[in-house]
Amino acid sequence: MKLTKEEIKFIDNYLIKNEVKFWDVRLELLDHIVSAVEDKMANDGISFNEALLEVHRGFGNQFIEFGVSKDRIFEKGLYQSNIGFKKFTRNKQKELGRKYRKMTWNHLKTKFLTFKFWLEYIAVILSFITIYQIKPELSFLIGLLVLILPTIYSAYYTFKDKSTRKSLNFAMATSSAMLVWSMYNLSYYILKENYENAASMPDGFFVVVACLFYPMIRTNIDVYRKVYEENKKSFSLKFL
Repeated sequence: MKLTKEEIKFIDNYLIKNEVKFWDVRLELLDHIVSAVEDKMANDGISFNEALLEVHRGFGNQFIEFGVSKDRIFEKGLYQSNIGFKKFTRNKQKELGRKYRKMTWNHLKTKFLTFKFWLEYIAVILSFITIYQIKPELSFLIGLLVLILPTIYSAYYTFKDKSTRKSLNFAMATSSAMLVWSMYNLSYYILKENYENAASMPDGFFVVVACLFYPMIRTNIDVYRKVYEENKKSFSLKFL
């Protein structure tokens, strides 16, 4: 038994009221719930309200029936608890974290196997060495800019396209892109212990760090672009 557009819209609004804030998680849940409700209505011969209540509880959400009149159980029960949806979101977050770490590693290995990337990488290193020899302080600024490129890239798409907002896929891709910056901060604080202050640190440090992390930076940008293309396609199917 297929649900009507009004019933599907009701389920979507029900998920919003249950604080499923990421649209891509909501889209996945909507698909699961619609299918489950249709199956229960067809196989068990129950109403839409009864089927949705059962599916709601099946996700781990609980509701209290004692002391609630029968005609209000559906209205009250759907919004008493969203703990099951929160758990679903946390599990999805962990799943995406593993997925993007694996994707990043595979992209990185592929890059090191291509002649084109090695030419690019060597050109970057030679450029940094040349800039450092001419104007060391400028190499520091350029190195810093290179290190935050994934962050700039993700910020650009956040402002450019609304499909990136309130998306768990993009939130996790952005978190993955920030890994390089975290690694840089760690190396920075380790080295800083040997100097009185940040100003006394050699500019060459930033050159070396930027060159070492460049393959990861390029990989993070590639992964982010891939996530964007997949995310945009899902968003278009849902909202356009």
